Amino acid sequence: MSTAPLIETRGLALWAGERRLVEQLDWQVRAGQRWCLIGRNAVGKSSLLRALAGLPVPGRAGELRWRGIPQAEWPAAEAATLRAWMPQQPADRFALSVRRLLDLSVVRAGAEPLDLASLDIADLATRAVTQLSGGERQRVAIAQSAVQGAPLMLLDEPISFQDPAHQGLVARWCDAWVAAEPSRALVMSSHDMHWVARAATHALALLGDGRWRAGPVTEVLQAESLREIFGCDWLPAGSSWLPV
Repeated sequence: MSTAPLIETRGLALWAGERRLVEQLDWQVRAGQRWCLIGRNAVGKSSLLRALAGLPVPGRAGELRWRGIPQAEWPAAEAATLRAWMPQQPADRFALSVRRLLDLSVVRAGAEPLDLASLDIADLATRAVTQLSGGERQRVAIAQSAVQGAPLMLLDEPISFQDPAHQGLVARWCDAWVAAEPSRALVMSSHDMHWVARAATHALALLGDGRWRAGPVTEVLQAESLREIFGCDWLPAGSSWLPV
């Protein structure tokens, strides 16, 4: 098994028009890690996730490597076996059943089958995806990423439509998914610092002017750094933080 990081950025810069989103991002994601991107609205979290997935973004410079190989050198079919991408809001053009959609999402033959009950979607298997609630569709989208069979998942706001019980379920699922296979890693985004403290091992914070902070989640989620990231005060709440 390769010892190279699943993702490595070297001097990565992203911009949208005249606005710099990320400057000189030198960063790695290694197997076993669960990273969460945090920051205020419109700082570039979704753009960064798209760039990490090899998808088009308004402006990009620097280097992005997957398993030590420049992203541009990966054939599309092979890239699909390495990383799975979940956007904030999936676009469904056809009224496929959940089961059929998941069957079509399998990329790697022999990939481990997904226990639908683990994401509380077993009862949805025969329903059309166009008839699901926002939270149900979001959990199905997580399942789509999982059945792709890739060791790296990039999830944009995986709990934005979830009720508190399902937020906890998704956090436990993420933990279990990475722990089940030593080659796996997750990169997610979220605005819920309580959930980030529960679900992530590491955090990458975008400050909105190109600057960034990265490290273990317990180091990044501190009152002073959270104030700089979000522009408000925070109070400790057990192992988490609450905005004031």
